[in-house]
Amino acid sequence: MSPTAAFPVSTIVTGANVHDSQAAIPLERMTGQRIKHLYSLMDSAYDAKPIKDFIIGNGRMPIIDPNKRRKQQRVLSPSEKQRFRIRSTVERSNSHLKDWLIPPKIMVRGTEKVSHCLMTGVLCLAAIKILQYCILPGIQKTA
Repeated sequence: MSPTAAFPVSTIVTGANVHDSQAAIPLERMTGQRIKHLYSLMDSAYDAKPIKDFIIGNGRMPIIDPNKRRKQQRVLSPSEKQRFRIRSTVERSNSHLKDWLIPPKIMVRGTEKVSHCLMTGVLCLAAIKILQYCILPGIQKTA
């Protein structure tokens, strides 16, 4: 299996008015209950002390892209930069999900229906990744 395979592990559906960073700690908690992982890679939207403290408090290493709007700029170490490159795999998976597996507009009411639609896309993405990396690793990858 490729060391950079991005399998969906935890997801939640929030309202459009909820910033991604507000879901970081619940997602970290969920993921920690499901798998053992050493690093939490996040983009600059998650560069906040409570998020870092939670990750460190659970025995993991946060590798978070520094937020460029901060007065005190933090720089990633060379090893953190190397590990952070894996983040592009996650972004490609997110793009695949948005471009191919969920509709551009969801015209239903109710969180259950929206959640069902989105989670079906996540389930399909997980199946694609399992096929790509575990069952048929020799086939040409197109996404």
